[in-house]
Amino acid sequence: MVDLEGFDPVIATAIAEARTNVLRAPREAATWGHLGMALLAHDLRAPAREALAQAAMLAPREPRWPYFLAMAQRVDAPPAAATNFARAVALFGDRETLPRLRLADTLLSLGRLDEAEPHYRELWRRDTNAAPAALGLGRIAISRERPAEAVDFLIAAAQHPSTRKAAHRLMLGVQQRLGHTNVADQISHALEQLPNDAPLPDSIYAEVERLQTGEKAWIDRGDEWIKAGRVAEAAALLERAVQTYPRSDRAMFFLGRARLRLGDVAGAEAILSRAVALAPDSVEAQMQLGVVRLSQGRARAAEPCFRAAIRAKPNLGEAWYNLGLSLGVDAHRAESIAAFREALRLKPNLVEAYLGLAVALQADGQREEAAATLRRALEFNPPEALRGKLLDQLQLAAP
Repeated sequence: MVDLEGFDPVIATAIAEARTNVLRAPREAATWGHLGMALLAHDLRAPAREALAQAAMLAPREPRWPYFLAMAQRVDAPPAAATNFARAVALFGDRETLPRLRLADTLLSLGRLDEAEPHYRELWRRDTNAAPAALGLGRIAISRERPAEAVDFLIAAAQHPSTRKAAHRLMLGVQQRLGHTNVADQISHALEQLPNDAPLPDSIYAEVERLQTGEKAWIDRGDEWIKAGRVAEAAALLERAVQTYPRSDRAMFFLGRARLRLGDVAGAEAILSRAVALAPDSVEAQMQLGVVRLSQGRARAAEPCFRAAIRAKPNLGEAWYNLGLSLGVDAHRAESIAAFREALRLKPNLVEAYLGLAVALQADGQREEAAATLRRALEFNPPEALRGKLLDQLQLAAP
C-alpha cells in the first residue's frame, strides 16, 4: 500500500496504474520492477525498495533490479546498497562500468577503503581518463596520508566537468596540509569561479528518470528539450502541462520560451501575459515578457515588466539593463543612463550594458565618456559580433 494523498494527481495515477498491474500479475518481475521504478522516480524510496526487492527475487539474473534497489537504498541504508551494487556488478559484468563506480563510492563512504580501492583501480586500468575513478583514488590516498599520490589523481579528476570542483576542493586541502600557501591560494581563487560539478550520465538509471511525470517533471523535461534544440517537442509537452495545470505560471513561462524559439511571437506574448497575471512577482516571466515586447519594438509596453522584475529582485543587473533599453535615449535619457549605470554597478562584466550606456551618453552629448565606456567594454574580450558593434560605435563616439 502506498499513501498518495496530497500527491500531484498525474503522479498518483501513474503509480496506481503500476500497482494495479502488479495485482494482476503478482509473479511477474517486470510488473514489480516497473512499480519500483515508478516509486523511485518520485522519491518514494521505502515502498520502492519493497517492490524492487520482489523484482530481484523473481528475476535473480536481471541486473537492473539490484542496481535500482541499491539506488533506492544508498541514502537510507548504504551497507545494503553496497551489497546490491555488488550483485549488479556481477550480473552486468563488463557491459557496464557505472555499477562498479557506484559500488566503489558507496564502500568509500562507509570507510571500507580496502574494498573500494580495487574497484577504482579496475576502472582506472580500463580507462586512465576515468575522472570519477581518479577522484576516488585521490580520496583514498588522502585518507592514507599519501599526498603526492593524491595530487596525481586529483589533477586527472580536475579535467572533467563531473569531478572538477570536487577535485579542486580536495586539492586545496592537500596543498594547505603540505604548506604550499601560494598554490593553495591559486586553487582557492579558481574554486570560486568553478560551476558545480555536472551530474554523471547514467544510461541505466535513465530508465527510472523517464518515468518521472507530473507538473515539475514535464516542466524540467521541457526546459531540457528547449536547451537541446528539441523545441517543437518541448512546446507540445508544455502545452499539455498548461492544459493539465492551468494555474502553473512556470509551465506558462517555459511554454512562452518555446513559442518564442519557434517564431510564434504573438503566442509567446499571450502565454507569458497569462503567467504574469498568475504570478506578478515572477522575475523570469516578467523579464521574458518584457524581452518579447522589446523585440517587437514596443518599448513602452516592455518597461512595466522590467520595473516589476526590479521590484521583485532589485539586484538583477539584466533587469536594469533591459529597463535602460525600454526607456530609450530620447524622452527618458537621464533615467536610461541611470538604469545602465545601475546595471553595471550590479554586474560589471555585462558588456551589452556598456554599449547601451555609451549610446545614451553619446545622445546626451557626452562623447568623451561614451568613448571611454566603449573602450572599457572592449577590455572584456566580447564575442566577435558584439565586439564589432562596440568598435563601430566607438568610431562614432570618439571625440
